[in-house]
Parts: sequence; structure tokens; C-alpha cells
Amino acid sequence: MLISFAVNGRFGAANQYDPLPNCNIHPQMSCAGSSGDIDPKWFGNLWNTPKRGKENWKPGFQDMSDLTGYAQLKYASGRQSCTVNIITKTSKDLDLTFYFDGVAQKTNSKTFDSSFNKLLKVKVVAATGESLILDDIDFVRNVAPLGQRSNDQRYRNGQKGAIIELFGWPDADIEQECKFIADAGYLGVKVFPHQEQVMSSQTFEKELNPWYFMYQPVSYRLQGRMGTRDQLRNMINTCRRYGVRVYADAVVNHMTGNGNDLSNHRNPSAGCTKWGNKTSSAYELGSPYYTPAYTYETNPNTGRGTNVLEFPAVPYGPEDFHCDKALGSWSDPNILNTGWLSGLSDLDTSKDYVRQRIADFMIDLISIGFSGYRIDAAKHIHPKDLAAIFGKVKQGLGGSLPDDFISWLEVLTGGEAYLLVQGDGDYSFTGGLTKFLKQNGLNDDEILKIKIWWCGYPTEPGNDNGSIDPHRKVIQNDDHDQQNDGSSSRDMHDAGCVLVKGCDPAKHREYEKRLFKNPAGFESNNKDAAPIRLVLSSYYWGDNNVHSIPDGESDCKKCTLSCESCHTREYIKAYNPSATSYPGGKGYTYVHRDSEIIQEMNNWMNL
Repeated sequence: MLISFAVNGRFGAANQYDPLPNCNIHPQMSCAGSSGDIDPKWFGNLWNTPKRGKENWKPGFQDMSDLTGYAQLKYASGRQSCTVNIITKTSKDLDLTFYFDGVAQKTNSKTFDSSFNKLLKVKVVAATGESLILDDIDFVRNVAPLGQRSNDQRYRNGQKGAIIELFGWPDADIEQECKFIADAGYLGVKVFPHQEQVMSSQTFEKELNPWYFMYQPVSYRLQGRMGTRDQLRNMINTCRRYGVRVYADAVVNHMTGNGNDLSNHRNPSAGCTKWGNKTSSAYELGSPYYTPAYTYETNPNTGRGTNVLEFPAVPYGPEDFHCDKALGSWSDPNILNTGWLSGLSDLDTSKDYVRQRIADFMIDLISIGFSGYRIDAAKHIHPKDLAAIFGKVKQGLGGSLPDDFISWLEVLTGGEAYLLVQGDGDYSFTGGLTKFLKQNGLNDDEILKIKIWWCGYPTEPGNDNGSIDPHRKVIQNDDHDQQNDGSSSRDMHDAGCVLVKGCDPAKHREYEKRLFKNPAGFESNNKDAAPIRLVLSSYYWGDNNVHSIPDGESDCKKCTLSCESCHTREYIKAYNPSATSYPGGKGYTYVHRDSEIIQEMNNWMNL
């Protein structure tokens, strides 16, 4: 029989929370040196999740106090057959039984061929009663076939076209918009992070659930603010039936911010200000998650302090992260790679388990129907690590990337362009990354599919000095980070503008049209260079300059704590069949519906 072996034992349990006296806090896993390696003394700080039925337990926690795990998909060549491996970790030795589609077995692996044409349900049960139910598992062979459109050959099998970024659009609204997207001639639509993410009923900087909580993942479960896994699957399949591809936004550099988790916190440097626990976008079925900063209580499940770095639904523990280090330099590769960006818990992607777990998440994205993905904060992941991850993705997908696959990496550059996008140095995302991708088994055609979001456009489109094939550059006018203060260092000067920051609609329209007609730096080869181009369709600010998304999740009616300062953002439905571009007001911008932009895009595509 298969036994799942324990990962670090548990101390004796305490009977109460036993907070530290005098506004003291527990240590927060700071760095002892410059390497970024976390001190092994923290590796045992695990199993912080409340036991089933105990105080603060929620249904989504299941028995993650003792049993965690996930499904790893390994496709055979052609991706018609797939072996599902259930990777588990336990607090003690457990005798496990695995249920695949209701059928029990003692081994953790089972292969499914093309005759299995439905969602796979998996449950793990221990002889002592602990259990873990995974979210339904998708197989790529069951995704809706891509519908045929006239002039399909113009899209070069997904390697050329315009992709809309629908910022703040729930999945159900995108699903309703799919037909318009197809009829307009767009290649596809990029959604925003769908990983389970931080949510709260308490205000933060006077807003409830600010937009950037979407970039603080709790797990790799596809249960995000914009929709459940079921809603996401429905949207993808509907769009595909119209011939529209869908792309993900993958957040894999980090997890949640330090102090944004299920524990209570206080800051002795700010008058002992306290704040309570967060929740997640999966609500009552949300996963547990913990970070080490500003904690002061004792966990009754472990008898230890609540300074824990653990994401059980992934599962990740302290050994999977860098130590807590400020990102204090933009030109030091070590700090760029190991520093905690804006206090976000930084994953140690040099470790094979972390690389494999990220690759398995990316394979899940393909399995549910995504045609590719943007990699958020890619410049904070070492190019060697990214290349190793893509190599594992290729292996897991049966030895090849899908024919229509693309990915683009967010690599913001400023004065450090010499380091990030020039030459073939180890921290170069042009020549260096190309070298490492080859070492990890990607061929030339596959490397062309791994692109860079070129923040140098439109003012410095050639700041790589020829270090990368122009077919691997992705260009765009304004982006969602730019429209939010403090989120981007990109400066377009007078060659572009950000619509919701006061840019005149007529001027913005001309910049979007230029993206297709005569983009700076690509004039001589406009039809072929930078074959993927992005159009942001976002939303206007609300009253009191509120930046939150108008999807209803930032409505102060949902606030339960610190509500007196809450600036509300009321619900506005994104889908509107009669919407016109640039309407102004407080709702969505509908830039992608502009007839002049669509016509210029169609001219570029020869549609």
C-alpha cells in the first residue's frame, strides 16, 4: 500500500492564542546575508491551518491541517492521453486512498485516454479520516474546438493578431462579448489573474478590495475575483466556438503580500495599529494562507507563533521562498531576483519543486483552454529559472508546445536596459533567455513563441540593440499598470498616453491607430515585426478618484471593518451590447469597440 510520508512534525498544541506582551511581534524570516536563501530553521513552521471543526475552520480548509496536495498532469505526445499524478504532503505518516472519478486505488497515479471526455473528480482519503477534494480537472482534448473565421490564415495559427485586455471584466460579461470580439477581427482576449486571490471585508487605503489584490495569489486554484473555474471554462469555450482565443495572466513570481493573510497582525512602529485577517476570492470555499510579518499570536494547532510562510492549497512552505528582503536596487540581478517586490512573498524559483509546481499550474491553464499567458513581474524571475519552467511545460505537454501557443513576459526597463534586454548575459531576457531556452530543449520555432512585452515602445523600441528577434516583441499603447500610480515606471512621453489619466479620447484613439498603422520602430516591417499587439479596454475612475473595479466587489455595502473611511465603487455591468467607445463617466471604456481602431487593425491584418 502507498503511504504518504510526513513533512515536518508538529509541536504540542496550545490551549489559547497567548499573544506576545507589549506590542511585540514574532520574527519575520528576514535575511541573514545577501544570497536570498531562507534560514532552514523556519522550514518546520508548517501546518498552521485550523483542524476541521475547530475555531476559525472553514469548509475550504478541508483537512489541510494535516493533508495537502494537487493534481499534476503529464500528457503523452499528441495530448490525447494524460497521466494524472496526485502530489501530496502530510504532517504525519498517513495511509492514503485515491479516488479517481469515484474509483478507489492505493496508487496516486492514473492514466486517462481520449475515451474519458468529461471533468475528472479526485478525492484523497486517509485511513484515519482526513480527506482532500481537489477542484475538477480539465483535459486539453475536451476544450471546445476553435471556430473557423473567414481569413483565418491571416492569424498565422495564433502567431499574429490583436489581443484585447479586458481589465475588470467578469468572465460572464466577457462570454457575452465574445461574438463582438470575433466579428471585429481580434485574435483573442487576455483576462486578468484568475488564481484564487486576496479579498477582504476591511478597507485598505480607503478602498475595499483594490484592483491590485488580484496580483496577490493565495493558491493556483482557478477561483478568482472575475469568476469561478466553471465560469472561466464556460467563457473560454464560448469564445473559442466563435474563433476567439483566450490568454491568461499568470502570477508566478510571488504569492500574497507580507501581512495579507488569515492571521491577525499589528505594527509596533505605527502605534501598535492592528488589522484582522483577510479572506479569498473563493469565499467560504477559500484556501488557508499565511505570511510571517507583524504576527503576535500563538497558533493553537501547532503551539508555535503565527509567523508562518505557508500556502497549503498549492502547497508551498517556507523552504519554497526567498528570505524577506527589500527590493532595494533595480540594477543588481541578485536583488531583482530575490527581493520581495512591494513586500510580496517571493518564490525561490531556483528550486526544482517550485519550478515544477509553476509549470504544472501553467499546464492546467492550457488544459482548461487558454492559448497562452502573460507572465507578470517576469523581470524578477531569473531567466535561467524561467527557461527551466518553460522546459518543464514543454515536457508536461507531451514534448511540444501547442501550435498556436504564445507567452509574453512583463519586463519593465529603464536605465537598466543594458542588463535586462541587451546582450546575452545571465540576467538578459533577450539573448540570455534565448540561450537558456535552448538549453532546456526548446527549438527555434518554440522560442519565437516566448515573447517580451516591450515597454520600450513607443519611445525606445530598439533599446535592445538588436538582441532579440523583432517577432518576439509585443507592443501596446497604455497598459493597466500605467493607469495606476506607483505601479509602473514606463514613460511614453508625447508618443502615447493613458486614457483614464486625462488623455483626450481623440488623441488616445490616434495612438491606438498608430499601433497598427505605423508603430514607432517597426515602420519598415510593420506587417511582420511585433506580430502580437495589445489593446487595453479598461474602466474609468469612480467618485473620490476610486481606482477599484466596478464589479460590485468594492462596494462599501460589503464592508464590515474600518467602513467609515470607505470610498465605494458601485456595480456597473461590463457587457453592454449597445456600448460605444470612449463613453466617459464611471463605467467601462470600451476602447476595443472603436470603429476606427478596429478598421486600422483590420488593415494591418489584411482582413
